[in-house]
Amino acid sequence: MEFLEEAPKVFGYTREELLKLDPIVLRAIIRERVHHTIEVFLYRILAGKMKPPRDFGGVVRYLLEIWRERGLPMDAPDLQWAERMLRIAEAVERGETPKLETKPPEPFTEEEMEVVEKLLYGRRSIRQWSPKPIPDEMIRMILKAGLMAPHGCNLCATRFLVLRDPEDQRLVQSDIPIENGVMIVVCQDMRIYRALGFDKAVPQNIYYDAAAAADHMLLMAHALGLGGVWLTHGKETERRLRERFDLPDYIETRCHIVVGWPAEAPIKPQRMKLDEVILEVS
Repeated sequence: MEFLEEAPKVFGYTREELLKLDPIVLRAIIRERVHHTIEVFLYRILAGKMKPPRDFGGVVRYLLEIWRERGLPMDAPDLQWAERMLRIAEAVERGETPKLETKPPEPFTEEEMEVVEKLLYGRRSIRQWSPKPIPDEMIRMILKAGLMAPHGCNLCATRFLVLRDPEDQRLVQSDIPIENGVMIVVCQDMRIYRALGFDKAVPQNIYYDAAAAADHMLLMAHALGLGGVWLTHGKETERRLRERFDLPDYIETRCHIVVGWPAEAPIKPQRMKLDEVILEVS
């Protein structure tokens, strides 16, 4: 195809540079290009609202060919998703109507909504915890919830630093004592944002991504019967953690949560009335 014969630059990277690019960054570029060159068009195309762009999926095909040429594995879920989306795009370009085998969201039942409301409206900040250990499997469930949070353009740049050791936890400046909890520091791999130019184009996404991950983790902790609190820290804490864990300069910390078995049942703070915060309904 003419587009591919030109060996296009992707985010300014030539083919030769892509062949040498850090796999973590290349993988993020693949995910982002699936999102912006296939995903955002696909469902409008299938609804008959637009025609496929020229060489639909071509950039993703080009990137996956480079990935394979480098002998990199294709078994990770995100790469399998990229492969699937490319096959669908190719089918659309051939004039076929692919079967997605998906279905739109359905309303929850009344019983399910009770669980959802218990999760969303029952969560509150817990700042004291009992010494009962938290199983590793619970921590993994919490981390997975953070991983599955909304993330701008599916970059997957969020990373987690799990601190169980009280000495390590004391490296984090806090206005509350941290005792008996597990601390999860939300970090980000800035190589990804910088390589794609997102640190300049959409710098706000960096903080949104971290916040969404923290929120999801706290909701999962609440569902597991744990108590959690969302906290922030500054550059001095980041410096200490970087020094203690030998974090590379491209890993930056954003915020942290602490979870544990609750040793208190605080009164839940109340919010303003809903009508007071709605600016306009058009």
